[in-house]
Amino acid sequence: MRLSPVFAGLILAGCSLGADPGAFAPLDSPNVPSIAALAGKIADTFKLVKLTGYPRVSEVRKAPVSALGDWIVCLRSDAESDPRVYALLIQNSDIVDYRLALIIDGCANERFGPLPTPKLVK
Repeated sequence: MRLSPVFAGLILAGCSLGADPGAFAPLDSPNVPSIAALAGKIADTFKLVKLTGYPRVSEVRKAPVSALGDWIVCLRSDAESDPRVYALLIQNSDIVDYRLALIIDGCANERFGPLPTPKLVK
């Protein structure tokens, strides 16, 4: 009976020997989306979720592994009467999803600043 846990451990260890360590490495993307380029879409999301006041955003950073996008920006209002914070998920310089911020999003630890003026698309 004691041989079963040892045998299971050996099987699992053997399976990991063939794994490519680079296969599970985080993706490195030099193409960090620009807040200014996303400003119009962020402003639209601000209106869509009906936040009051003026938008405040965090810096763009890597999204949690479980997120639907590669990047995340936290969005809130400057109005003290509206405590909601949203996580905007970004992929390929587009907002692909948004949600009320979860603990995993890390928005509670972010510094927020005003939304920059949208860049004109030519």
